[in-house]
Amino acid sequence: MEEEKPEPKPPISTQQILKLSDLGISLEYVTWSRVALTTDKWMAVRHNTNGEKSQLTVLNPVDGSIKYSEPIEADSVQVNPSQPIIAVKCGQKLEVYNFETKAMISKSRIHEPIAFWTWLNSDIIAMVTENFIYHWDLWQDDSPPEKMFMRHNRLTFSEIVSYKADASLKWLAITGLMPEDEKITGTTQLYSVDEDITQCIGAHVVSFGSYQYSDNAAPSTILCVGARDAQDHGKVHVIELGPHKTGNFAPRNNYDHIQFFDDADRYDFPISLQVSPENGLLFLITKYGFLYLCDLESSVCLCSTRISTSIIFCSTLNSATQGLLGVTRHGQIICVDVDKDDLVAYVRGRAKTVNQADRLEKAITQ
Repeated sequence: MEEEKPEPKPPISTQQILKLSDLGISLEYVTWSRVALTTDKWMAVRHNTNGEKSQLTVLNPVDGSIKYSEPIEADSVQVNPSQPIIAVKCGQKLEVYNFETKAMISKSRIHEPIAFWTWLNSDIIAMVTENFIYHWDLWQDDSPPEKMFMRHNRLTFSEIVSYKADASLKWLAITGLMPEDEKITGTTQLYSVDEDITQCIGAHVVSFGSYQYSDNAAPSTILCVGARDAQDHGKVHVIELGPHKTGNFAPRNNYDHIQFFDDADRYDFPISLQVSPENGLLFLITKYGFLYLCDLESSVCLCSTRISTSIIFCSTLNSATQGLLGVTRHGQIICVDVDKDDLVAYVRGRAKTVNQADRLEKAITQ
């Protein structure tokens, strides 16, 4: 009887490129609420120095170079995704300034406690309160934040962990997590600005992107969804959103099931989705360091592997390599890369994914 060949190793490599402790940042400050990583250009950490003074350090996560380091009084900081700008929150007050010139850009106050906030793009800060979602455009002559829509009551007891928008700001999605029966339940409220319609879906993490399907005439806005269902299974789902574009086929709605790997003391679930439309790939990361690499065209999971034995609590796309940058609870900044040539061979060699190989090869060699 012929022996069954072992499954080949996925063509994914992980390396540590930096340890925050080497920069004098203690591990107790490497937490989700104190580390902001929304871009591969800058990363911000709120920490205490030896003199117990609160300090803000902004660094380049790729090479570790310090871009800004000053004392700060704030309960939260967010870094602009493309400009050397930081936003600082103190209670219900927000201030925005350029950390290179140290010039104030704008400031505002909201009259409700802020449960979650983030840069939505380079110009707009979004704030989630108990009842509403607000957008604040920095360049609108000190105008107050604009109320966008009402937070759904299904998110009432959830911890809000994410708020995303597509490039046109016509599709908005807020995600909350809630412990339930020894597991973590994820709910995402999807809101259409044009239709003024809300829909709630089961999802732990979502991400928007622009992607041109291989037989379509124009790019489409897509919503990528990562969820864990009952027991040890979950789903990766890619949904083509409207409005429909002339020359394109009917909107796609594809998904694939994925398996989670728990032990007695751990319940794993998706925490991050990064989209690489350039290569037609989707990176789903779980809390306990597993990566599921999926095909955007079909949603099929191409391969999975563990990239960290420590909790990964934030990540972003590495624009130079179309891989990932992530921060672990052990204070490591890790770089995750895909060997594209080996990936095509790997995909072609597996019965489940052989149909994705030709499209993938075309995408990554363009």
